[in-house]
Amino acid sequence: MSLRDKLMVDMSDLPNYVILPIGTENFTIEFYYRERYDTLYFNLYDSDDTPLIMGEKLVYGMPLWNINDADLPSERIVPLDEAGVEDAVSIDNFQSSVFLYFDDLDPEIENPDNVDQDDPDSDNSDLLDDDSGSSLIEDEPVMDNNEFALPSDWSDTK
Repeated sequence: MSLRDKLMVDMSDLPNYVILPIGTENFTIEFYYRERYDTLYFNLYDSDDTPLIMGEKLVYGMPLWNINDADLPSERIVPLDEAGVEDAVSIDNFQSSVFLYFDDLDPEIENPDNVDQDDPDSDNSDLLDDDSGSSLIEDEPVMDNNEFALPSDWSDTK
């Protein structure tokens, strides 16, 4: 199961069109393959079939459109392999391991450093975090059945 929403493209018959509903408008993305360059390209049209982007190459990890233009869809779509195996878009891996993902991943999931830690001295339910509170010191020697643990009367002040 992927972390992001993805745009599915039928690769059995290229060129192929995909309708992309964004808000109240429907955009059309046309995907095609250039065998000579072994590269996938796309065209983007608005709801009136007016060309917005023509002949743009699909580049791994780069948004399909990376400019701020009121005519373009507000959603960012990026070709990625969430498993981290692939690093390029090709006819062989597109829609099998590399997909077009909506860039809608929660920043806390994308960057684990942003995930909220337990508040010190809260419920202390996560024994893997580093609670700095004084109510619980994880692996206190008196609670440890390890024969090599420090004795309970041990301290640094002796």
